[in-house]
Amino acid sequence: MRRPVLVGKTLRDVRTATLWIGMALFLVALLDTLIYPSYREQLQNFELPQFLRGFTGGETGLAAPAGFFQAEFFSWTPLLLITLAIIGATGTLAGEEANGTLDLLLAQPITRTRVVLEKAAGLVIAVLMAALAAVPGFLLGLMLVDVDVSATRLLAAVLAQVPLTLIFLTLSLWASAALPTRGAAAAVAIAAVVLTYFLNMLGASVDLLATPRRLSPFSWIEAAPILRQGFREWGSVGAMLAVSAGFLALAMWSFQRRDIATGAREWRWRPVRALPAMPSSTARERGAQSAG
Repeated sequence: MRRPVLVGKTLRDVRTATLWIGMALFLVALLDTLIYPSYREQLQNFELPQFLRGFTGGETGLAAPAGFFQAEFFSWTPLLLITLAIIGATGTLAGEEANGTLDLLLAQPITRTRVVLEKAAGLVIAVLMAALAAVPGFLLGLMLVDVDVSATRLLAAVLAQVPLTLIFLTLSLWASAALPTRGAAAAVAIAAVVLTYFLNMLGASVDLLATPRRLSPFSWIEAAPILRQGFREWGSVGAMLAVSAGFLALAMWSFQRRDIATGAREWRWRPVRALPAMPSSTARERGAQSAG
């Protein structure tokens, strides 16, 4: 059985982004844990405005650990993991094609389906490693200060970010397989993130957007309920994994039909029309005139 060498190669390709994002999550988790006791009493009587409810997962205040960590950590750190996913996913197919390495890879005895699956597996591992880097930060903070939240629930809340990230990872992978350039694929993925993120934030406070908010993956699972009562979001996780599997299937289908170019290709909105073929007799006459 062939070793999944592309998994290791993909991890090497995104190792810098994985390292820096993991370090950022570790430091933010540690800092938020350390400062929470100092703000707990000050926030005791603070009532959160309605337009900020989306940042706390529906919590009415920031004094409780669930509301504080949701607002200060889990409301925006998934965007870091999604950034890692977009960087890696758009660089695996369209990015390698622009670099001129994809055609060399496909010249090896490996199927296109296996290329997509192994690269996706490498990116999933990178996202998981970066997400788990936050756990030591929380644990170190809990050792230094008194916070009324269990390490198990913090771990569950951190892991709950991964299925959300997988949706945008596989979406980016599909865009990378279907669109001609890495820039176009990244633009589609970023637009999807921005639209769904702000739809979730605004939908938590604007009644008119309450129903459309359910379409945003950011609203399918939130850290605050997990920190408050433990993990019970199996249905949401299953839905996220199903959507991710659908995008992955589309990525494999699109990549099977992709015409690989040797280097960066130009994206034209209209097909270039070929010049009509010159009759052989006319070509010989023009050649004779030019020679004369």
